[in-house]
Amino acid sequence: MPKQTVTYLIKLKYAPNDVYVMNRPTKQIPTIKYSTDRRDAKDFNGMEDAVVDMTYHTAIKKTVTETTEYEEVEYE
Repeated sequence: MPKQTVTYLIKLKYAPNDVYVMNRPTKQIPTIKYSTDRRDAKDFNGMEDAVVDMTYHTAIKKTVTETTEYEEVEYE
């Protein structure tokens, strides 16, 4: 069975364009930084102590499936 890793991206709910959270705000540093580039989005796994008010944000589930394939080849 392939290994699956599930993380979450968080984006601003009411923005006219997709705007993603690109840092992990905490109680000590509550500032949230955003990016319109999904590649800049920070992956959240639900275990960190990040503080994001989900009233204004929505989570996007990201599932990465890892497979390993082996193939016998002829050596000349």
